[in-house]
Amino acid sequence: MNVCNKTSSLQLLWHAVAIVLIVAAGWVAFEWLFFVTKISFMSLFSPMEKVNTLTSTTLVVAIGLLLASLPFFILGLLADKLLKKPLLTTVLMLFPVTLLLSQILLVMIDNFSLTVFGWGIRSASGIYIWCYRMLTIALLGLAFRWMFRGLTAKFSPGSVRVLIVFAGLLSVISIPLMLMVGVGSEHSDYEFQASMGDRPNIIILSGDGVAADHMSLYGYHRKTTPFMDSARNEFLIAENHFSNAKDTGGSVISLLTGKLPTTTKVVYPPDTLRGQDSLEHLPAILRKLAYYNADVSLRHYADPYDLNLRNGFAEANFRQLENSGGTVVTFIRNYPLLVHASMLLDRISERISERFGHVWKGKPMSDPVAEVNRPDRRWIRDPARMNELRRLVQDAPRPFFVHVHMMGTHGERFRPTQRFFSTEDDYENVWSVDGYDDAILDFDRNVQETYQLLNDAGILDSTILVVSSDHGFAHSALDRLPMLMRLPGKARTGTIPGNTQRLDIAPTLLHSLGLPKPEWMEGGSMLRPDFSGFDQRPIFASGSREEKSADGNFWSVSRIEPPWYSLGSFHLVYCDQGFQLDIDTLELKEQAISGSSVVCKRKLDLDEARRLMYRHLEERGYSWRQATSLDISN
Repeated sequence: MNVCNKTSSLQLLWHAVAIVLIVAAGWVAFEWLFFVTKISFMSLFSPMEKVNTLTSTTLVVAIGLLLASLPFFILGLLADKLLKKPLLTTVLMLFPVTLLLSQILLVMIDNFSLTVFGWGIRSASGIYIWCYRMLTIALLGLAFRWMFRGLTAKFSPGSVRVLIVFAGLLSVISIPLMLMVGVGSEHSDYEFQASMGDRPNIIILSGDGVAADHMSLYGYHRKTTPFMDSARNEFLIAENHFSNAKDTGGSVISLLTGKLPTTTKVVYPPDTLRGQDSLEHLPAILRKLAYYNADVSLRHYADPYDLNLRNGFAEANFRQLENSGGTVVTFIRNYPLLVHASMLLDRISERISERFGHVWKGKPMSDPVAEVNRPDRRWIRDPARMNELRRLVQDAPRPFFVHVHMMGTHGERFRPTQRFFSTEDDYENVWSVDGYDDAILDFDRNVQETYQLLNDAGILDSTILVVSSDHGFAHSALDRLPMLMRLPGKARTGTIPGNTQRLDIAPTLLHSLGLPKPEWMEGGSMLRPDFSGFDQRPIFASGSREEKSADGNFWSVSRIEPPWYSLGSFHLVYCDQGFQLDIDTLELKEQAISGSSVVCKRKLDLDEARRLMYRHLEERGYSWRQATSLDISN
């Protein structure tokens, strides 16, 4: 302790600040490298965005760690001045950062063992858990010893300043980088003047892979949608509705943002919204109108947390997202220039807390490598989703917005709660039509239950109910989909004969609230008087690039250079024609839209369709320099 006595408390303070900054920068850099080198939410980031994420996160962590350490710094200085206990002073100053550093070292060791040996904390149990506990304590001691020596070393004032400058440089340069990469204000330039009077509740109830051609509502020969058939006169029904993505993640983002997957670059997990796109969406606008927003879907494919709808939802999938005002977390998530930092902070904080909970409390832990490369879907069944919807209808503040994504109709195998068309022999059959029809019958019952819930709660005529789907049967992007909308007081019923798309739902909901469509929404309101004439509007849809794992157990995204990251196919609906372009081979196929009822004024030939598709992709940053010599200028 002689060294401590020779070191003034002010020097100790400066040394402690330097150590805090160094640890903050080191922690962020290590975790950033982990995500950058894996197929993760950062895969689509540009090099500048990746650097911005590193520096802005370092700034946030450094400030946060300094603030957390400040009370201990003060106590340490008081202990030195009043108690003359240099050891106590040192311990107090180092306490917060020591805890963090020991956990960082534990994560580093765990990542190494997982990568090299395929074994780590997650697979530890019994005596091995105790070994990890001892390792944690040992790392805590080593971290304190290292920092104690650094803190009490006889550095010159100049050396300390160099350390602080070096440690803080990465944080400081984040400010111009954030300004360069940063996004504009929340909701872009979208402003609206609206009274805060009584607003209708909104529920969007989506099935997964529900094709209109298998619904009796749309003329199917089997009675698969008896409730929707009986209630059709209460709904506005789109006869020819299409998805903008053949995969759930891209479709959900299109639904909630009113933007195409080729615009947001969200096609398939782990794609995620970034920059301005993460702030521009329907839930964020509804929050401005004092809506209570909740999501009942599934992790990773349709989850607001994983898809970076940060500022949109109060709760999602049985957990609060801590989006209420007044918290530091809320500020980081909603502040445009810190969008990327919030994403990385969430991930790395989870990694440390999850390991800590597993080692000391025995909580289950996911495989960190698998979580990055193929995030856990956290599958829950539709009855649990309906129970959650029931709770929200009964207890959620008014008005509320609830997005529900049902999975009972998801293939390739179907497990309906009741069997009417299928038998037990169909249970394990891949893409069984009979099992699929039973699953749609289940979906119809869920729609009926939702209708009854609203009626029993006395809010049926003060709620907008939307029934739709993310894509067609077997992930088809060219199937007609259901789209039913019940407006308060049945203000608008009947059918929309022209082609509509998933992008149109958000603008339609805003229209029903008396609000204009923001410029960044690419769809249009289905409530427009002239909307029936939109059958000639080209509708684009994106498909993912997928590969089956070696063991055949799951599909994973195939990684190539951005912006082609997960785009494997591209689709066009024009009038009653469908076109599918394979990105790898550039083969373009045409297919008729089954059941289409639009009246076509003209047909597209393959060259015209290809030209439309190429031009659309070029406008959104997808280069075709090596793809074709076709003139797409016309």
